[in-house]
Amino acid sequence: MEKQNTQVGEASRSKKDDFAGLVSISSKFATLNKLITRDLNNNTSAPTFSLYTKDNITEYLANPYRYEKQLRDAVVYIYGASSHFRRLIQYFASLTNFAYIVSPYKIDPRTANEKSVNRNYRKVLNVLSSMSIKTQFPKILTVCLREDTFYGTLWVTNDNITIQQLPSDYCAVSTIEGNVLNVSFNFSYFDSNATMLEYYPPEFKTKYAMYQKNRTQKWIELDSPTSFAVKANNDILSYSLPPFIGILRELYDLEDYKQLKLTKTELENYAMLAMTLPMEDDGSWGIDLDKAKEFWRNLDAVLPEEVGSILTPMKLDKISFEKSNAGDTNTISDAEQNIFTAAGVNSLLFNNEKASANALQLSIKADQALTFGIVKSIEDVVNRFIQSQSYGKNFKVTFLDCSEYNRKELGDAYLKAASFGMPTISLYCASQGLGQAELDNMSFLEGQVLGLQDLFRPLQSSSQMSSEDIIKDNPDGGAPVKDIGEGTDSGEQTQEQKDDWG
Repeated sequence: MEKQNTQVGEASRSKKDDFAGLVSISSKFATLNKLITRDLNNNTSAPTFSLYTKDNITEYLANPYRYEKQLRDAVVYIYGASSHFRRLIQYFASLTNFAYIVSPYKIDPRTANEKSVNRNYRKVLNVLSSMSIKTQFPKILTVCLREDTFYGTLWVTNDNITIQQLPSDYCAVSTIEGNVLNVSFNFSYFDSNATMLEYYPPEFKTKYAMYQKNRTQKWIELDSPTSFAVKANNDILSYSLPPFIGILRELYDLEDYKQLKLTKTELENYAMLAMTLPMEDDGSWGIDLDKAKEFWRNLDAVLPEEVGSILTPMKLDKISFEKSNAGDTNTISDAEQNIFTAAGVNSLLFNNEKASANALQLSIKADQALTFGIVKSIEDVVNRFIQSQSYGKNFKVTFLDCSEYNRKELGDAYLKAASFGMPTISLYCASQGLGQAELDNMSFLEGQVLGLQDLFRPLQSSSQMSSEDIIKDNPDGGAPVKDIGEGTDSGEQTQEQKDDWG
């Protein structure tokens, strides 16, 4: 009985150690294990959107530090309004699948305790699994590509780690710690959003009370490693500058061209009918004017809106608004191509008419470098959090430069290295979508629990059979006897001679 109690106690301590030292949270969140973002029954705020003119964008770009908020609002609006801009952001976000591996860090393999390493390794994998990296991290990447900076904080429970995005207008980068940007929060935000305070971690309540005692100190740095910032342009820290802000004017041009083409099309579809009054040689009307007006009114009443009519005593030439010019180019197509050219992306990725597969592959690799730079910053955030825990100080997380576009190429490289004895098995599995947390567990499940390796056996052939099995099936030696019609004439004669000789 004492042994059982000891084992239960050790198991309980082990579970607590998984998140030892993490920020404590209210029992409400620990019990429900969910993040409440707003109360819909008492929601008094609504998002606002601003459509700025092309001249406004030009003015804001002249002083991006002063107009940081306006530029951010502009790209958020365009992200929802422009399918071209949204597709561009989603394309760059898709250039990584956040495949990762966990590797030892600052460990001497000759003196390391294998049981201790394995125990802490499992804890790190459990924490990473609770982060839901494949679903949460693409959101961070999308915000960085759209707005430049993602400000976030972590909700930590026994079973889950949820990333909450902070309002960008009230956040700023203050310091750098462990190669990760720290966040300062403007706590005056809760002066007009007091009901939102309960939907933030307990740290915010404590620091908001500090701000209320001294309202001149409205900017207070949040605790690390649970709060962080990830920046696309990490060489510009004093303000946010959306990476693709430069193409907003091209997007506005595209809309202008669409309106011009719509107007041009309407004019080209417009026609006019002229009803001419006949005249006699002496200059008198050939038909009564009142009757002519009546005929004209009857005609005009049945004509569609695109067709006009007039009543005239004079002969008129054809009236047409169609523009006939053999050299006229498709300005909309050119404007769409200018958008991707201004973004530094090959437009043929989205409308492939001419480019070869090799040219597109090289273009994607160049684009992937931009995305992977942001992924490395996210990697630093994860490592700072993991290594701040007692069990994770000797481990690090590495995100692979892997996406759906190069997964096969990368997997082949890892598999070839493994065939020469290099320790790249985990790298190969991660690149193919099988993480370390599932690697040995799936092998255990399929091999020992379900016995799938013995259940699904391929059909045997001579290449898979031993020499003893082949002799047993064919004691006379030689190739197996072929059926009628399968062999050659000489082969059949040889077989007949064997049969005669017995």
